[in-house]
Amino acid sequence: MQQYNPREAAQKNGPEQQIIRAARNVEYDRQFKRSAEDKLNQENPTPQGVFRIQSQAIAREIVENASNLVDKKKKGEISNANFAAEMASVDQMVDNLGQFTTTVEKNLAAYNNALKNGTLSFGMDQHDEAVLQAIDKGEVKLALDKDGRVRMEGKAKHSSKGNFDVNIYDFVNVPLPINRIKPINTLVDPYVKGLGLDSNGMPISRVDENGQLVLDTGDYGEHQQEVLGFTKEALEKVGPQGIRSFLGDHLNLPQEEIKALSENINYTDDNGTEWENEAQATAYNNLNEYIGSKYQRQRKPHPNTIALNAQNQAAQIAAEKNVQLSQDQGIQEQQTEVMQTPQGEVAETTTEDVLGIPKPELKINLGEPIIEGSTEEVVEETPLKMKKLSVEDLIKKYS
Repeated sequence: MQQYNPREAAQKNGPEQQIIRAARNVEYDRQFKRSAEDKLNQENPTPQGVFRIQSQAIAREIVENASNLVDKKKKGEISNANFAAEMASVDQMVDNLGQFTTTVEKNLAAYNNALKNGTLSFGMDQHDEAVLQAIDKGEVKLALDKDGRVRMEGKAKHSSKGNFDVNIYDFVNVPLPINRIKPINTLVDPYVKGLGLDSNGMPISRVDENGQLVLDTGDYGEHQQEVLGFTKEALEKVGPQGIRSFLGDHLNLPQEEIKALSENINYTDDNGTEWENEAQATAYNNLNEYIGSKYQRQRKPHPNTIALNAQNQAAQIAAEKNVQLSQDQGIQEQQTEVMQTPQGEVAETTTEDVLGIPKPELKINLGEPIIEGSTEEVVEETPLKMKKLSVEDLIKKYS
């Protein structure tokens, strides 16, 4: 997945995904597109609320079983030990029914809301989606088996494979809807832009192959461990449902492949990295490829290196021109004063520290002054003409 465009991903739906979409459209119409005639004709009301009615019927059946046990106990038809065991089973049935009812109503409401808003993922297993649709239609019902256990039974219809039997005993196996996650580029791109940058948003300082300081975010391979850690944390945060959405909605993988990847647990990839399942590893591989394609290495000279190179150039030019440069610390900003005196035109250079590296200082030999009369003669001061010279100006002047 070197590039990702959410609009293009939506247009790449395969035949299987088109079938799923068509089945969802039918379910949407059944639930939310009732005509005026349907709303007025109450002879055949919608099955919404059927599940709650079923739950209440099972609750009454459990109460009747408890009442029968009490009657048997009063008549002496059951021992104390058997009565206690049977009542414990009734208590367990009540608890299971409550958990079943709560889970089903919560998951069904979440599914219907996602169906209405168009946020259901193509990564959702179609067996699970068919069960939730069957619950809403009243085609899957709660019942008590011969041992008094609460179970959900009936038939549901897979979008492409047709009818299948439903037999669920544990409320934790009630399907949960899977929503589509946001486009992956909006989640990952901000992270990619920060790779190799310090807290100030600048490339990290490092020494290059020539031993000079540079600002460099580094090769993408240098960030593999960081990217692995980021991706693992992200995948754990979105959970199994988010991974299924990534595989189904963004990578457009078919249902059977998503199922196989998700059920291949405790998976170790070719690099020896351990994953909860192969679906996680597949998601990481694609994210890693995407991040690598988006990453742009930033490399530029360090300011200290620029200043040092300029100082070295100045020293080289000065040496060629037989101009002495002192090696005091600090590159300096230079000012040259041009003065008109009785001895002629004199140039005097002053400097001001601007960088904490070795500095050049220009010394000019004026020679022996020619003085007429007393050596104590006062030289009349004249206005000074000032000019600032940068390092570049100095190099240009003496080249």
